[in-house]
Amino acid sequence: MEAVDTYIPDPIRQLDKPFLMPVEDVFTIQGRGTVATGRVEQGVIKPGEEVEILGLSQNKLKTTVTGVEMFKKTLDFGQAGDNVGLLLRGLKRDEIQRGMVIAKPGTLKTYVKFEAEIYVLTKEEGGRHTAFFSNYRPQFYMRTADVTGKVELPENVKMVMPGDNVTAVFELIYPVPLEAGQRFALREGGRTVGAGVVSKVIS
Repeated sequence: MEAVDTYIPDPIRQLDKPFLMPVEDVFTIQGRGTVATGRVEQGVIKPGEEVEILGLSQNKLKTTVTGVEMFKKTLDFGQAGDNVGLLLRGLKRDEIQRGMVIAKPGTLKTYVKFEAEIYVLTKEEGGRHTAFFSNYRPQFYMRTADVTGKVELPENVKMVMPGDNVTAVFELIYPVPLEAGQRFALREGGRTVGAGVVSKVIS
């Protein structure tokens, strides 16, 4: 086992990475302000810390977390894996929505264009029955965001059949925070038709 320990680097614990939480829901607490709920994907958050809110628009919002709550209890901190509500200073309810991401300032960028490898589900797996071509426009589920985008197939690929793996370029109608290695789903009419992994971000 020592040899294994020597050669296999320890994965970076999700706690040691910069704070990141995709927003699942937003509501207002009378007299206290706006609360965003979600599952902390990585890192730790404490009251008093500054955060950036980004995704679904070109703007980044900066605010301070004034409280961390779980099941109506106030916490000293929230960490990776916790489902929490973050009380956000000075934000209006309509400035933040599901699909946005709350993160440590300066740690995330948003993109609309990226390259990814996708697997297209077969009919038997509940996927499409027919092929698709360039300019196909499914919904992309990236973290909690649900964004329409289009597919640009490589020049040598005329169409993609159910059951195929393909690397292609994708362009979303709204920017979302993306990084290489991030997983996502392709959906159409409420059903999952493909699964992908971002291989590189473009613009």
